[in-house]
Amino acid sequence: MLDFKQSYFELFGLPEKFDIDFTKLNEKFRELQAKYHPDRFVNGSDNERLVAVQTTGLINEANETLKSSRLRARYLLTLKGVDFDDEIDTTSDGAFLMHQMEIREALEEVSNEQDPLARIDDIAQEISGEADALKDDFVEQLELGNLDAAKEAVLKMKFFERLCQESKSITEKLEDELF
Repeated sequence: MLDFKQSYFELFGLPEKFDIDFTKLNEKFRELQAKYHPDRFVNGSDNERLVAVQTTGLINEANETLKSSRLRARYLLTLKGVDFDDEIDTTSDGAFLMHQMEIREALEEVSNEQDPLARIDDIAQEISGEADALKDDFVEQLELGNLDAAKEAVLKMKFFERLCQESKSITEKLEDELF
């Protein structure tokens, strides 16, 4: 039986840090899914089937959390006692928010460009570079014990996660229109 109190890192046999071995994560995920999947307990008692469903739910949630840079960073902070309130937590960095608006405007104008695919590619690279810089900042702040600054980096990561999704969506739309 799985220990529901262990951390997601312990569950997958990974060190509790931001940079993780995705190959090991995937291997351990498949191993745990095979061992605890509800289909293995179809002839078990009601309690065994319930526990199997809860266990695979935990395994899936842990896997999704560790696969996502932002969710993994957030989880590391929660392990250190940092609370998040999705209803009210956001960055108050005015310059950052203004920059987000500029990127969004650039995304909205892509279709008007001479070469929209080249432009969206440039914007996507900019977004990716800035997201990587935020991850580096998070790791640095976490290692220094600056939990407030690390939380701020996580809050900013959410904006870049959305921008990445938007740029992918625009790219797909452009490709569908052009090809």
